[in-house]
Amino acid sequence: MGTIRLGCRFCDRVDGNGLIAIPIAWFNVEAVQSFAASQQPATGDQNHFAWYTHLGVCPECQESELGPANARLACC
Repeated sequence: MGTIRLGCRFCDRVDGNGLIAIPIAWFNVEAVQSFAASQQPATGDQNHFAWYTHLGVCPECQESELGPANARLACC
């Protein structure tokens, strides 16, 4: 099994590459493809999320993008 390549749906943070587990503070994380598929070269018709294995909402974007009520629900 490869590592997780986690990306935020709202920001361009790059610290989610090479994780072995999904951080607990992230919200609404979904698998979008296998690690092997994420290693394939991107084609011109793929968006900037093409290399991720998982997408979710990072802690910094939870309140700013989802609102305070949703941010509290995500962590508790």
